[in-house]
Amino acid sequence: MITTWKRQLTVILFAIVLAVACARSAFSAEAFSFPPTSFAILNPTTGVAMGRARYRIESTPDGGILRGENGYFDGQTDVETAHIQVAAGGQPKLTEFDHTYYNPDKSILKRAHVDLKTGGGTCIDNSAGQKSEQSEVLTIPDDTWAGASIVIPIQNFLRAGDHGISRPLHAFSCAPTPKIFSISVDIDPGPAVWTTYGAEAIRVQVRPDFGLLNVIVAAFVPKLHAWFDPAKGLDFIGDEAARYYKGDPIMLVKRPAIDGHDSTRRVK
Repeated sequence: MITTWKRQLTVILFAIVLAVACARSAFSAEAFSFPPTSFAILNPTTGVAMGRARYRIESTPDGGILRGENGYFDGQTDVETAHIQVAAGGQPKLTEFDHTYYNPDKSILKRAHVDLKTGGGTCIDNSAGQKSEQSEVLTIPDDTWAGASIVIPIQNFLRAGDHGISRPLHAFSCAPTPKIFSISVDIDPGPAVWTTYGAEAIRVQVRPDFGLLNVIVAAFVPKLHAWFDPAKGLDFIGDEAARYYKGDPIMLVKRPAIDGHDSTRRVK
């Protein structure tokens, strides 16, 4: 009798473990569904092309690495990497971020780096003839993201059915020193035609959250707009933001494929 009970308990526990493992695997596949995607980099005011970008997520044993390469027609380039780990419970979590901006001669123009495990953040600024490197040890909330990796929690919000509401998050940025900002993710109620993309998209606005001061500082705080295609699994299809703190505004727009190939040349 006891032996039978133990066998039943073993089967139940195995079923629970299997269910949890399958749920985690499914979440991981969805959370990291970012195939190699090409974007045009535009001037958001004029619509003139400034360069091309390429983003993708590469799988790792514990999650994935988001890699982005931006190339500008004037010879400047950016390289962005975000290490993402699937934490306990199947939730994705950013563990390390780096975005390095290069001059045409491949020297470093700016760099933003943070190790979310240690809290160490570093900001380098070599623009305008200056040589500045500032480091801080930061207190980093669990829901902290940076750069393009913020697409991952936003997609999770959208896939959970969030529309017409705001969600809180935190973000790392060099502004100009290493900082963690409280941010608000404001999701439009539904899709609308994004003219630049040429199809319906869901727009999401990301902005720093200063609480009661929002009304006062809203006009002076840069915002990020991101768009997702509801007809293609809520794929990320573009955004509009400053290239870096107090930098020129840029817009990334996914280009449709032509004969099975991206219409935007890959950034090298």
